[in-house]
Amino acid sequence: MEKRAQVISGWSWRQAGKQESWTRCKHDNAISEIFTDLLDAKAIPHPFEDKNEKLVQWVGEVDWEYSAEFEYSDAGHDFDDLVFEGLDTIATVYLNDEVILESDNMFHIHRVNVKGKLKSGVNKLRILFASAFNHGKKLEEKYGQLTCWNGDRSRLYVRKAQYHYGWDWGPVLMSCGPYKPIHLESYSANATDVFVDGDVSKDLSRVSVNVSFGVTSNKKDVDAEITIMSPNSDKVSTKVKASERTETTLSIDNPQLWYPIGYGKQDRYAVTIVLKSSDGKILYQEKRLVGFRKVELVQEPLQDAPGTSFYFRVNNIPIFCAGSNWIPAHSFLTALSADDYHKWIDKAVRGNQVMLRVWAGGIYEHDDFYSECDRVGILVWHDFMFGCGQYPYHDEIRKSIQREADDQLKRLRNYCSIVIYAGNNEDYQVAEQANLDWNPSDHSGDWTHTNFPARTAYETDLPKAVEKWCPKVPYHPGSPWGGRETSDPTVGDLHQWNVWHGTQEKYQNWAKLAGRFVSEFGMLALPSRSTIDKFVTQEDQKYPQSSVIEHHCKADGFERRLALYVMENITVRSMDLNSWIYATQLVQAECLAYAYRCWRREWRGDNKRYTSGALVWQINDCYPVSSWAICDFYRQNKLAYYAVKRESAPLGVGIYRSDVDQKNRDLDGEIPGPPHDLKDKQYVYDVWGVNSGLEDVPAKLVLTVYNVASGEQVGEPVTRKVVLEANKSTEWCEDLKVEHDCVVYAQVFDEQGKLLARAGDWPQPLKHLLFPDRKVQVTVHKGEVHITANKPVKGVALTAEGVEFEDNGVDVFPGETVVIPANIEPGTPIEYTYYERSN
Repeated sequence: MEKRAQVISGWSWRQAGKQESWTRCKHDNAISEIFTDLLDAKAIPHPFEDKNEKLVQWVGEVDWEYSAEFEYSDAGHDFDDLVFEGLDTIATVYLNDEVILESDNMFHIHRVNVKGKLKSGVNKLRILFASAFNHGKKLEEKYGQLTCWNGDRSRLYVRKAQYHYGWDWGPVLMSCGPYKPIHLESYSANATDVFVDGDVSKDLSRVSVNVSFGVTSNKKDVDAEITIMSPNSDKVSTKVKASERTETTLSIDNPQLWYPIGYGKQDRYAVTIVLKSSDGKILYQEKRLVGFRKVELVQEPLQDAPGTSFYFRVNNIPIFCAGSNWIPAHSFLTALSADDYHKWIDKAVRGNQVMLRVWAGGIYEHDDFYSECDRVGILVWHDFMFGCGQYPYHDEIRKSIQREADDQLKRLRNYCSIVIYAGNNEDYQVAEQANLDWNPSDHSGDWTHTNFPARTAYETDLPKAVEKWCPKVPYHPGSPWGGRETSDPTVGDLHQWNVWHGTQEKYQNWAKLAGRFVSEFGMLALPSRSTIDKFVTQEDQKYPQSSVIEHHCKADGFERRLALYVMENITVRSMDLNSWIYATQLVQAECLAYAYRCWRREWRGDNKRYTSGALVWQINDCYPVSSWAICDFYRQNKLAYYAVKRESAPLGVGIYRSDVDQKNRDLDGEIPGPPHDLKDKQYVYDVWGVNSGLEDVPAKLVLTVYNVASGEQVGEPVTRKVVLEANKSTEWCEDLKVEHDCVVYAQVFDEQGKLLARAGDWPQPLKHLLFPDRKVQVTVHKGEVHITANKPVKGVALTAEGVEFEDNGVDVFPGETVVIPANIEPGTPIEYTYYERSN
C-alpha cells in the first residue's frame, strides 16, 4: 500500500497557565506563530507601527500553547510517524495528552513513531511552547554570561533564530509556534535522506551520479527503481534491491549542467525514486529536480600582490560574485509565502546579482528560497546559524548543534545553488575584540575547555558534517575568515565596515579598503516615503528627527553617522522628510556605486583576481526600518538598488578620479601631507571596462567632459577603439587630465552603434558644486519614461504609485534622452526630483 501523508492544520492557541479556552486561528494553514495569531485576533497593536514594539514585549516572556485535531483510520500500513519540520523553539508535544517529544532547537527535524498511539477517529495534538527568552536566562544563570553583539546575551544558549532577540536593523519580537509543517506519514515502505550526488568530470563531459537513500520497511524483497530524466527527456535508469541504506551509481555522458545566472542555462534533471513490493505494487514514490555542477573555491597565490585569491569557479568558469546579504524577510516567518520568495529572488536577478549570502543570525531558509535560487541561477553562500557571539559548546549543546548540522545539511544538500558553507558570522571578530583564546596557529582541533569553545564547532565538527553530507561543497570556518586576523584583506573574505562603523572612512576611498572577497559592507538610508507612511501613523511624527522614525532605526550611531556621510558629501538645503529621504538614499547609492565600481576593477584575470566578490549588506529588511538594505521591507527599491544594478551589469565602464599629488603619495607609500596644503590641485582620471561574459566585445569608448555649473562641453570628446575582454576588467585610459569642476561622461558603443554601458564621474564632494538652472523634462510613454536635461544632472529619482522602474536615480547629460522601461501607461502621474533641484 502506497505511503499516505496528512498535513496537520486548523490550529488553536492560548496563553499557557492563564487562559482556559482556546482561540481558533483565523486561517487553516499548516504553520502558525503567536504574533500573527494575536494580530489576527486583534489582541495586540501591530508591533511594526509607531513604537508598539515596546508594548508587546510581554508576548515573548510568557508560555503559549497550540492544539489541532486530526482524523486517523488504520489503512493497514506498517508505520505511522509524526514528522515535525520545525518547532520554534522550547516545545513539549502531546499526542492525546501523552508526551511524545521535547525539543529545544528550532532547527531540528523530528520523526516520531506514533504507531499504537493513534486513535481511530479524532486525535488531538497539543504543543506547549515555553518562553525561549526565560529558558535562555535560566541557562545563562547556570553556565554564566557570555559576550555578544546585538540582542540579549542569553540568546547564545538558545538554538533559535538570533535576530528574534533584536539586531541593529530589527526589532525584539520573540515569537513561537509550529513555524514549519507537521504531518502524519503512514507507510509500509519509506525513503528518507535522499541524496543525488553528481560528480562532474574535469572536462565536464560526464557526470557520475550517486543516488543514495535510507529505506524503512518490514517487507522483504522491496525493489528500488531510480530514473534520471534530462531536460531533453533522455533517461537513464536502474533497478536495485532496497536495503537499509540503498545506493546506486548512474553515468550521464555530455550532461546538461547547471550554471549561475549569466553564464549558461539552469538545466536540472528529474530524479524519480519508486519503491515496489515483490508483487509490483507501488509502496513509495517521489520526484525531485537536481542540477549538476562542479564548484571550487580557489585560494592560490597572486601575481604582484600578497596573500591568496578567494574566488568561486563553477564548471571551470571563474565567477565574480556581485550580490547581497540575505536576512529573514519578515520578523514573523510564517507570514512569508512562496510568492514572497519568488519576488525577492527576482529582485536579485533583475538587479544583476549573482550571489546571495544566507546570514548566520537568521534561519536555514525555507525550501522555497533554495528552489527559486536553483531555478534562476543565484549562487548561495550559506552560513551556519551562529552570529556575533561567544557561543557555548558544552556536551549537551554540542550534541544539539551536531544534530542540527546533520538535519539541515541532509535537507539542503540537493540544492545545486549552495556553493559554500561558512561556520559563523563574525564570531572570530568577537573573539578578537573580547580577547578570547583565539590563536590562529593553534590547530589542536579541540577548544571546548577554552573561553572560545565554539571554535571546535567551526573548525572540527561542522567541517566534518559538511564533508560527510555534501562533500562537493567547500567549507569555510567563518565569515570573515582567512586563518589570520579577521581584518587581513589579503586572505579569505572580509567584512569591510570602516565605512559607517570602524574608522568611518570616506566612501571615495573604497579602492583602498578592498579585500579578496568583501562579503559585507554598506551604507544606511531611510526607506521610501510610502513605507514610512505605513509605520508612522501620526502626522506630527513625520519628520526626520521624530521619536518614531528614530525608533525605527536600530543602527549604532544612527543620526550622527548618517549626518556625517550626508553632510560630508552633498548639499542639504531642506530638512523636510522627503528631502531627507532623498539625501540619504542618494548618498547610499553613491557610496555603494563607488564600492562595486572599484572592486570589480580588481577582477583582472588569471593570477590577478585581487577582489572576487562584493556582497552588500543587505538586500532586504525584516520589518519597516531605516537600515543598510537596498530594498525596504515592502520591497520598495531604494536608489542604491539601481546603483548596484548598474555597476553589476554584464558590461560596464568605470572611471576613477585622483588628486595627482595624493595618487603619487599612495603609490610611493608616503605619509599624507598636512590638511592646510593650499596649493592648487591637479586631477587625473582612469577609465576601464568590465565584462562578466565569456567572449571579448569590441567597442568604441567616447569620453565627454562638461563644466558642471555652466553645462558647457569642455573640448572635443575623446574617442577610442577598445575591447571589453572576456570575464575580467580591462584598463583603457590612465591619467587623463580633468579640471576639478568638470564631470566626465563615458559611453561605450558596440560596432553597430548600440549603447552598451555609460557612467559619469563627478567632482567630489558634490556639495562643493553649483547646479544652477537645470531644465529637466520627464515624459511618460507606454512602457517607458524619457528624461532629458540641458545641463548635467545628478540622481534623477522617479516616483509613481504602483510603478516599478527598471532604472532610477540616473544621471542625465546634455543632448541625450535617457529611456527607462517601466510598467507605466501614458497619463500616469509621476513625480521626480534630482540633486539640487531646489537650487
